[in-house]
Amino acid sequence: MKKAFIDQILLGLFLFVALIGLGATISDNMQARDKYYNLKKITDNAVLTLAKYYVKIEENTTTAENIYNEMLLETKLGSEIKDKIVYSWDFISEPNTVTATINNYQEETFWLKFLDLDFLTLNVESRATITSVDLPTPTTSYSSGLAPFAINDRVFNIGDAIEMNYSLTADWQFSDKDTFYPVITDCDCDCSFALSNKFDFSDLGFDVDSCNASLPGCTTSGQSEFSHYSNLLNDIYLSSQSINFENGKTETPLCLLGTYLGNDYSTWTTQINHLSDGIFDIIGPSGSNLPLDMDIITLNDSAIANGIVRVRVTGYDIVDNGTPASRYIRLITEVVPAKTPEIELVY
Repeated sequence: MKKAFIDQILLGLFLFVALIGLGATISDNMQARDKYYNLKKITDNAVLTLAKYYVKIEENTTTAENIYNEMLLETKLGSEIKDKIVYSWDFISEPNTVTATINNYQEETFWLKFLDLDFLTLNVESRATITSVDLPTPTTSYSSGLAPFAINDRVFNIGDAIEMNYSLTADWQFSDKDTFYPVITDCDCDCSFALSNKFDFSDLGFDVDSCNASLPGCTTSGQSEFSHYSNLLNDIYLSSQSINFENGKTETPLCLLGTYLGNDYSTWTTQINHLSDGIFDIIGPSGSNLPLDMDIITLNDSAIANGIVRVRVTGYDIVDNGTPASRYIRLITEVVPAKTPEIELVY
């Protein structure tokens, strides 16, 4: 009888300890699960924020990471893991990805600490893809990569054929719908154009009242600046430089470039020589990179950039020697659907 009583007491103690252990295990697991989900929210938000900043604001991975790290400081957990989260970008594989990882996060629970056991180790990772998808129209307010050319705005339809002929900015006329002009994307000027002071601004049809054309950044000196522009064509095209138009305007400095060497013939000859080299950098020797798609700027009737149209270059016709009158650059293009970036959380 006494032994049975003792057995019952021992059984009760065993069950009590077992229940405590079970409760402790459940409690620890719930705590670890909640912490994992909170960490996962941080990495999910990280990859989405980084990707959106990169494609919508600035293609600068370091700045994107620094901005999100500052956002982490707004919460206790974010401050705790700010130096533990690691970002990685992949712009080689298709689709492009951004990944955020938190490895070996140690979660201390009451019962593990009470029993002098190891921490729970949590590993968390999130990944987002960055892709481009077709829009139903050829025009858009956003581009993730453009060729620094401009064409006058008009009604563009997918499938339209455009033989774009190069022309001096000094000869700009809004009625020329198949002509393209040089555009610089880093001009230090509050005007929509940067021209040689040998040009008479008032005769060009530009909206000169909307800016101060006398600023130093609005004036060019000639061949050296156009040569610099031509050398950068491929770099700008391949850099996938972001540009965003809101309400028909953009914060990115954009200017038509108009250099002048004293007379139309010398200016034309020099520009054709430089520009043909720059275009071959894009389309490849003998057009080996064709066909290729490019975004180009559209201009309104005041020669102000107002949007983007996407074209596919399928051929070219370039004569860069002989008499000035016989030299020209023609790009044979077809209007194609515009692209827009799409960001998707993969895991």
